[in-house]
Amino acid sequence: MRNSAGLAPRFARERLRVIAFIALAFVPLIAIELVVLQGQQQAARDGLASARLSLARAAAADTDGFIDGNVSTLRALTQTRSVRLADAQNVNAILTPIIQNDPNWLTIGLSGADGFNITSFTTPPHTVSIADRDYFQAAIAGRTGISSVIVTRGNLKTKTIVLAVPVVFDDGTRGVLSGALKLDKVDEELRSVVPAPSIELRVVDRNGQEFIGPGGEEENAPDVHARPEVVEGLAGKSSALVAKDLQGRDALVAFAPAPVAGWVVILSEPAAAAFAVPNELGRTAGVLTLVGLVIALAIGWYFSGRLARSYMDIETERFRLSDALKHAPARVGLLRGKELVYTMASPGQLEQLGMREQDVVGKPFRAVDPDPDHRAILERVYQTGEPFFAHEMPSSVRLPNGTLVEGWYNAAIVATKDIAGKIDGVIYYATDVTDLVRGRKRLEELAAAVSAERDELQQIMNELPEGVVVMRRNLTTTRNKTADDLLGRPFSGDFESARADSVPRRPDGRPYEVADFPVMRALLRGENVHGEEMEIHNVARGEDLSVLVSAAPVRRDGEIVAAVSVFQDITQLRAFERQRSEFFSMASHEIRTPVTAIQLQLDLIQRQLSKGDATQVRELVAKAKHRTKALTALINDLLDMTRIDAGRFGLELQDLDLVELAKRAASDYPTDPEHPILVVASTGELPVHADNRRVVEILENLISNAVKYSPRGGTVTVEIGRSGDHAIVRVRDEGIGIPEDERARIFDRFFRTTVAKPYGGVGLGLYISKEIAQRLGGELTLESSGPSGSVFRLSLPLVRAEVGAPAASGVNAGELGDR
Repeated sequence: MRNSAGLAPRFARERLRVIAFIALAFVPLIAIELVVLQGQQQAARDGLASARLSLARAAAADTDGFIDGNVSTLRALTQTRSVRLADAQNVNAILTPIIQNDPNWLTIGLSGADGFNITSFTTPPHTVSIADRDYFQAAIAGRTGISSVIVTRGNLKTKTIVLAVPVVFDDGTRGVLSGALKLDKVDEELRSVVPAPSIELRVVDRNGQEFIGPGGEEENAPDVHARPEVVEGLAGKSSALVAKDLQGRDALVAFAPAPVAGWVVILSEPAAAAFAVPNELGRTAGVLTLVGLVIALAIGWYFSGRLARSYMDIETERFRLSDALKHAPARVGLLRGKELVYTMASPGQLEQLGMREQDVVGKPFRAVDPDPDHRAILERVYQTGEPFFAHEMPSSVRLPNGTLVEGWYNAAIVATKDIAGKIDGVIYYATDVTDLVRGRKRLEELAAAVSAERDELQQIMNELPEGVVVMRRNLTTTRNKTADDLLGRPFSGDFESARADSVPRRPDGRPYEVADFPVMRALLRGENVHGEEMEIHNVARGEDLSVLVSAAPVRRDGEIVAAVSVFQDITQLRAFERQRSEFFSMASHEIRTPVTAIQLQLDLIQRQLSKGDATQVRELVAKAKHRTKALTALINDLLDMTRIDAGRFGLELQDLDLVELAKRAASDYPTDPEHPILVVASTGELPVHADNRRVVEILENLISNAVKYSPRGGTVTVEIGRSGDHAIVRVRDEGIGIPEDERARIFDRFFRTTVAKPYGGVGLGLYISKEIAQRLGGELTLESSGPSGSVFRLSLPLVRAEVGAPAASGVNAGELGDR
């Protein structure tokens, strides 16, 4: 009994000792367990936060890719010829299939620099102005303009934004191409990436409007610009943190900016739901601590299971994220470790590589893509942690099967981190823009071809002898160089300035109103103008011109879109007509005068003979013969002019001695003692191959003019010599001279100087003489003229180079050639 009674307390003490020993043994184990559990719980929280942040960034990149792709579409359209010409009909023809085939576009319109619409599908042109819109102001300044989100209300709620890009029209003005873009697709795609129904997706635009999320479904989009995640997101920051949500609850909030769109993507979930697994681990740890003192093995087993389950939950989250990335409309790849081993590749990436998932996953990047440049970019991101972004980056990959895959991509490559924040891999996200780039290049090629054709057409127009001006409905012009030369300056469609400078007027002196210009009558009224004469002042030349103007409308589908006007300079024609009229007047007088004199002299002869008196008949016959000779010379000049114009002016060429010919012409010319003719020859013989009669005609004409315009006692000197391989004859008089401003026209047909008009004549002698000299291979020029007389110089080529003869009359060849 004693023994039994003593065992009980001992048993109790031993129990207490064992219990104490077990308790003491488990104290450090429990402490270690608590520390480990706390670390695991925090790691799980960090992993969830990192996963949510990556998901937010991927969603933000997706929205930017959507916006950037549609902006590229607008930019490609700005390079088309119709848009650059601001041709409303053709612009609508291009935009209609785009809007019909792409449900994301509500409408696309073109605006001018003043903000008024040039074309759109909903309003008439020039009726709506967007000049006060921020996206228009950004685009007209040369940047891409993106509006804030617009939420339409009513039976059909639509979320839209407006994209705007700058346009430089061919006439040098600026404009804006803008389009309203529905956000239904963005909304749908972003909601599809949310891995759990407890995660709340919200998207806020740059003005703080929540247009996607619970607030976006309300009647009015709430203003949440003051929320911390919105403020930091709009500032370009991204993060994942525990903060108060809109209901005031603790929540895991991950946000990332979409810088292209100017939005913030926010993912939030109540902290209790987000950290349900880590919190459950904490509660499990308390239970395990209580029962661990009773059954250690059960505690270990249970703890292991729960811990495994916790990791499983984390892996589930990662799987969901990976599944979302796989279904993203892009090339996505996730690579782990220093060797950059594929752990995931999206179907789009596999399709591009021409491989199956088992051919890629588990293999290093270099085994799949051997391009060292591609690998260098990935390794740089892995080593530095700095993200890499590329726009329309060309890619060329030679696959293991030898196939060459080429394309262009918008790419983003970022480093991934483990729970400890250490870089453990990279993820790349690439959107295929190959079709867009090729389409833009094709548009650029077409634009270059159109530009080349336009330049060729402009060059052809510039070669036209007539001036051409094409005016469009907006008063912009295309013209050729001849038009600018005729008008004296480039005509840009400013009629008021043109009227002030060119002073256009009708032949009767009446000025033109703007609406009366032939090109405006064709443009505004569809009138065809044929050969309307107009007088204009050429400011560049400082002279008045006569032009013949024709104009006609240019129609497209029955509507007048432009007018073309052709200018022909008829100033010389009008001057020639005036000269011809003056010539016929003078010729009539010159012919009528000798005819009348001959008739009178014949009448006197008839009267004298009828009376039997013949004392004055010989004198009267001589005078009539002299008049007949003058009349014959005039008629011959007229016939020679006609032959020259008709190209039938023939020559009878033979070898002649110009010295002998000139002396004979001077000695045979009838003159009087008051006008002596002196012949001075510096050589004995000058052989030329010429027409004897025509050379004499030139010399007689020069001597006749010298005698006619010399005063009494004035000597006419005929100097004969050589200069190089040409025979030279100079006829020098002491007459009235030729005014300086009229010397350039002295050889023009019908031209007579102001000082020569009182002496009579029709102005053909020098003209015909010069034509004869040129047809003989020589030249007739006015060598000098002044108050003391004029010198005319006839030059004819010698038959042979060497002509030797002693100088005559005291004048040597060198002296004659230097005069």
